[in-house]
Amino acid sequence: MLLLGTSMLCQAQTEVTQQEARQLYNSTSKKRVSVHDPSVVYDQSTGRYYIFGSHRGVAWTTDMQNWTTVATGNEEGIGWKVGVPWTSGSNVNAISRLAFASPAVKTVKKGGQDVAFPQFNAWEWSNASIDGWDISGNLWAPDVVWNPTMQKWCMYMSVNGEAWLSSIVLLTADQIEGPYTYQGPVVVCGFRNTSIDFHKTDLELVIGEQTTLPQRYNRPSNTNGQKWGDRWPHTIDPAVFFDTDGRMWLVYGSWSGGIWMLELDETTGLRDYDVSYPSTNGDSNTVTSDPYFGKKIAGGLYVSGEGPYIERIGQYYYLFVSYGGFAPDGGYEMRVFRSENPDGPYVDAANRSAIFTSWVLNYGAGNDNRGEKIMGSYNQWGFQTVGECAQGHNSVIAADDGRTYLVYHTKFNDGTIGHQVRVHQLFLNENGWPVASPFEYNGETVGDEDMTHATPFTTQQLAGTYSIIVHKYKMDYANMEEVTPVEVTLTDDGKVKGAYNGTWSIAEGTAHITLVMGGTTYMGVVYEEQMDTRSLHAIAFTAASRTGVNVWGYKLHPKYAVAWQLNNQTVPVSNGQEIDHNCDLYGEMPLQDANVVLQWTSSEPDVISHYGRYNPTGLTENRQTTLTARLSSADYYWEQSYNVKALSENNATASADWQTGMVGHYGFDDEALSNSFDATKTAQLLTTGNASLTPVLTDDEPLRNGNVVQLKQGSNNKLGYVSMPNPLFGLNLQKGCTVSFYVKRADDNLWDALCGFQNGEARLYTTGNLYAGYNDGQGNWLDQNHPTVAQPTELSSGRWHLLTIVYQRTANAMSGGITMYVDGMQKRNDQFSGALADGTSVTAKQQFNYNLIVDHIASCPDFFLGNGSFWLSPNAKIDEVMFHDTPLSLLQVMALYQMTDRVHQIGTPLGIDTVRSEELGVRSCYDLTGRRLPYGPTKKGLYIINGKKTIVTDNK
Repeated sequence: MLLLGTSMLCQAQTEVTQQEARQLYNSTSKKRVSVHDPSVVYDQSTGRYYIFGSHRGVAWTTDMQNWTTVATGNEEGIGWKVGVPWTSGSNVNAISRLAFASPAVKTVKKGGQDVAFPQFNAWEWSNASIDGWDISGNLWAPDVVWNPTMQKWCMYMSVNGEAWLSSIVLLTADQIEGPYTYQGPVVVCGFRNTSIDFHKTDLELVIGEQTTLPQRYNRPSNTNGQKWGDRWPHTIDPAVFFDTDGRMWLVYGSWSGGIWMLELDETTGLRDYDVSYPSTNGDSNTVTSDPYFGKKIAGGLYVSGEGPYIERIGQYYYLFVSYGGFAPDGGYEMRVFRSENPDGPYVDAANRSAIFTSWVLNYGAGNDNRGEKIMGSYNQWGFQTVGECAQGHNSVIAADDGRTYLVYHTKFNDGTIGHQVRVHQLFLNENGWPVASPFEYNGETVGDEDMTHATPFTTQQLAGTYSIIVHKYKMDYANMEEVTPVEVTLTDDGKVKGAYNGTWSIAEGTAHITLVMGGTTYMGVVYEEQMDTRSLHAIAFTAASRTGVNVWGYKLHPKYAVAWQLNNQTVPVSNGQEIDHNCDLYGEMPLQDANVVLQWTSSEPDVISHYGRYNPTGLTENRQTTLTARLSSADYYWEQSYNVKALSENNATASADWQTGMVGHYGFDDEALSNSFDATKTAQLLTTGNASLTPVLTDDEPLRNGNVVQLKQGSNNKLGYVSMPNPLFGLNLQKGCTVSFYVKRADDNLWDALCGFQNGEARLYTTGNLYAGYNDGQGNWLDQNHPTVAQPTELSSGRWHLLTIVYQRTANAMSGGITMYVDGMQKRNDQFSGALADGTSVTAKQQFNYNLIVDHIASCPDFFLGNGSFWLSPNAKIDEVMFHDTPLSLLQVMALYQMTDRVHQIGTPLGIDTVRSEELGVRSCYDLTGRRLPYGPTKKGLYIINGKKTIVTDNK
């Protein structure tokens, strides 16, 4: 095995234009059909692939993607056409009850002689136990093949009956869409020494004339604990194939006595009566060979297994069997065994036999993991909106186009029991085991031969983060368990990291990939595949382990990853835009794919940095600046420049007074964590009992200067929080107050408290939902913007926002309120519920006495970050906590955001005792009104000096 060298990284990148990206990104759809137990066959004369299924379902396609239903046949009790027609005498569109009554074949060859063929009435046999048995609803799992010797289409149909009275019969036609004529039985089950006459079957044609039914077959019921299915097969689910010598074989069976095989006569399509089978363990339930039923190749003893299908691919014959029950919670799944001979023995990759010698649960929660599990239930895969479950009863065709197709039906995790047909491409790994494509077949042109001739991708293209599904054994299907994808990263030096750790490599000159993940070795192929429901292409791998567990993985092909980003992004700047505050170039342009890299560059980084930080300090004129975005993934890229205007220091000054009324500020940049307005007041980093939850100081460059506080997600009723002396405590908040801080949420937990005022039982808090709650413990309570469930918030995670909360009091006590602003913009404020102490319900904002809330704020000695509610602390970073003793207006809030969201942040007091500009190094100075003071501060107070909020404590 050879890992592709890193020297291949050095190659030019190819541009993806916006127009090309639009062409690469489209929704797709397929024309679907629901054919139960689909069996696929190719009609060379029409170029069509047909699937035949239970209940006379038939459909065709020319591209293995879009299906057309065939419905021309008649059926009793059904008011619409179904499938293909049957003949009965001169009637070329007969109902099944008549069509299966009299075989067309009258004699067959045995020992070189023509012998009478029993005139087996398949409908009568299935109807013998229950009069009026519905044959039309019990025509199961047909298989159709072209017989070149007969020059006929041969359909092998299960005619199911009650109490094991079933048969597999042959019908033939000149055209694949019929009409089909009943030729006779191939194999029958359910014999009993009663009025149900075994003499009417072909049993005696095989084992010789019998006065009475041999005792080993006389198992009609559960008499003495002996059931037919303990020992013998159910003659349903036929599949026919030709071996490399042109011999014709029938494999059949479902659950009960296992999967069996008979050799057929190519000249008639019926059983070859000159082939004999020994009786091996014929008087026990571990029988493996029988003169009539042939040779057992899988299952037995009621171990799960049905819908067998055998296809030769390369040097092996592969046996596909479906385990479990075909229901969303039934654990239905496909298992694979193989053999060098058409009639076995069939074994899995660990050389375990497909035959069971004792009962065991072999699916779901069972411990028997026999057979390669080709796929299982999964969800959230790619762009799918509904997950698949219960995939199975498949067929396979190694087609003339060099590709091998897996055709199966599946159910979904959408709360229904409906099913549809799906087609995936199959490949062989280096060990000769089939692996299924991670997505449906979408017209890909590669086949197994292509996998051995070239490596389709460079190391740079292959490296990256993949979504993977490990199709594990032992799943809790009864509770609808489905595998959810996880992520791993393949590094360009051959490592696997993430949900699983290990290594990966590519066989030189091939597409054969080997992954070692979590100590398990998976061998498979990697290739370019179109994803389901989108025109986007992925680099996909599919691989199997020796234990039989398969893994799928994909990441968007680099070109399509760039296209996906371009079609789903919002660029945070535009041509001609005036910039007067920070632009979060990265946070406002989130990447849609982990394998895409975004890089911004600025032509004037001292004014607008490469990250979007705005610094007008000393800028006397507006500055034209070019901001250039570049997206890249492996060797593909997109680039676009935007010409913006950085406003000068004078032009960028906020016109509204955002400074008056600011009475407190905690910036967390000094060692004492002090209030910038009163250094004796300091914040504390605390926990309610779990030291690991204690907040920490960190930085968050490039958009924040100095320290920020990192709150940690609380757990087990423990939380971490910041406690700070409340600058509003004891004040006469005549009109109300305002609290503002910068916050960067790091997860999707929306309920835990970002901040709170608490005094005894009374508490006021705000959560990531922009939900404000108040409860004074005396019957007054209010929920504002309270969602019934957690929902997306305008305080989005992953980027910094200024959250401003205005608490208002007016002369009319009932007309106050709480107003939320994010980044200077007012957010919705329209959901209210609550109650007053007198029992009055609150349904509208005007009904509540918000003076209670303002008075509560003034009564609280402390203000908390991450505490004060009924819940835990959030995973969030917080910076620049500001307090105003007045309710800010919309214009003031906008100005606050504009002036504080810059390269500078509000600083701690300088404690200066002189204002001479030459000593202070004053380059710029503004007073509280935003008026520039060219000679520096004129008195004690609050100023913006050199772009930094500064308290002048003494003026001489």
